[in-house]
Amino acid sequence: MMTDMKKAGFLDRAPWALCSLLLAVLATGCEPECVDQFDCAKLGSPGEDKRYVCESNRCVSRDIPTPRPDGGTPADAGTDAGTDAGTDAGTDVDTDAGTDAGTDVDTDAGTDAGTDAGITCADAPHDAKLGTLRLQTGFIAAETAPLPAGIGAVVPLTRSATPALYGLNSDKSIYALGTWPDIVASTTPLYPVVQPADQGLRNYLNGFLASDGVRVTAGYTLADVSGKLAIYDTSSPGASTYVSSRGNYSVVGVEGAFLINSLNIEGVSGSTPAIYALKTGSTPFQGVVLATFPAAAEYSGYNALASNGIAVFGYAEGFNNYLHAVAPATYTAALSAGTSVDLTSADTPELFKSDDVLNASGFGAGVAIVRGFYDGEDYSANPRSVVRVPLTLTGAGDTAVAVGTPGSVLDVIDSCTRVILTAPLGEDLLLGVQDKNSRRLVRLQIRAP
Repeated sequence: MMTDMKKAGFLDRAPWALCSLLLAVLATGCEPECVDQFDCAKLGSPGEDKRYVCESNRCVSRDIPTPRPDGGTPADAGTDAGTDAGTDAGTDVDTDAGTDAGTDVDTDAGTDAGTDAGITCADAPHDAKLGTLRLQTGFIAAETAPLPAGIGAVVPLTRSATPALYGLNSDKSIYALGTWPDIVASTTPLYPVVQPADQGLRNYLNGFLASDGVRVTAGYTLADVSGKLAIYDTSSPGASTYVSSRGNYSVVGVEGAFLINSLNIEGVSGSTPAIYALKTGSTPFQGVVLATFPAAAEYSGYNALASNGIAVFGYAEGFNNYLHAVAPATYTAALSAGTSVDLTSADTPELFKSDDVLNASGFGAGVAIVRGFYDGEDYSANPRSVVRVPLTLTGAGDTAVAVGTPGSVLDVIDSCTRVILTAPLGEDLLLGVQDKNSRRLVRLQIRAP
């Protein structure tokens, strides 16, 4: 059995991550007890006519409120999935989403999940942008664009006002998608992710797509956990190439390098979970060890990059995924000197730890974390919520990172609308959504104070 992977390929499929079912309980102690209502659900019921809600990062027992009329019908009598989720997500997010998350979500989510007393997803009203997702106070759903069929990951090439977007297709190729928000459904693949010599072997897409500003990379794994990164050069397609990377799992790009969460990279001996860097500033590309995990770390994890340059490096230990923040001054110095970053250092603080992490993406000066679980039958990912952790540079020379309080971005309250991907877009977050109306990308923004 494969023992180095902890997530699916695309966010909505998990064809081979046999070790990705995380079952332990979130640790407490001095850490926040909860970020959203799904943390509190692990505690069970506090008693008759009561339920736990997440208040100030603690699970608190509260009386279940008397059901209220919703959209003209009494107390969830068949239309709450439409009026609550459909209107809250688009028009009432600042008031209803803020209060529903604390007082009404258990009542709604418990009955809305699927049919809500007979109302099916086909009949339930959906917000044009977010479907039945519930956006929390402090965030805005801005413009949307169609998400072409088959695209399971996207990445912007630049952080300009109209960044070029590239997509990873389920046909195992990289495609150009136009510029945001003018997405086009291209029918011409730019570059195959799987090297021709491996296309006859059993192979699996690893679900990520990353850019160093010039190149775009995606990865795959073979049955023996060997694998490669396909590196497509957007300025000189003829210079595109493949680089060996055993167990490549999650990648982000910075100027002049890809930062790879894997078991190794071409040019580096051994097979150990770590953060490797592929320096792309000159050819041939050079692979080095960039950051080491604690001794107890068993598996690879998630990488992300905030808009202020703070990198997030993750690993899995036992049933939990751990995420650490690393200042750009720290990892760029290591890249230049050929040294490695120690993720047990005080300057690389742990920012999140949970048994239900499905993905991580930069979201402004912070990281958005998709939380949920894997279906036991087909290992498909089932996102339940998205939370955001603010990250700020501190210390002399901006070499340290201050971790802010995690906060909920949105909740998946029923099975009618799915979250299928997240990706950074400058200071914002692209959210891939699928429901009865379409597959689309929604640009989420942080509401100004």
